[in-house]
Amino acid sequence: MSASLDSPTAASADRFRRLLEEQRAEAVQQREEALAECATSVPDPVAQRRSADLQRTIEEIDAALARIDEGSYGRCTGCGAAIPEERLELRPFARTCVACTAAA
Repeated sequence: MSASLDSPTAASADRFRRLLEEQRAEAVQQREEALAECATSVPDPVAQRRSADLQRTIEEIDAALARIDEGSYGRCTGCGAAIPEERLELRPFARTCVACTAAA
């Protein structure tokens, strides 16, 4: 049986908050690098796409941090079920369970 965050403890919420904040800082740095590549005289479409993808990741991380603050982190926004902790370890900004992700 997999662990889930039915009622996340303050320690697990803090752990995921730290993980999200670390991933956000890394994504921001990578996006800044991609934007610097885009600023060259010949814009690089790969760097532009990378920058856009990183911006979406940053937005997903911000949404996950907001869910922690409001107390809904670890619950699927699709069906309301608890998201297994193993999934959150791999993708801490996941907002849906595997079943709802596959159905989308």
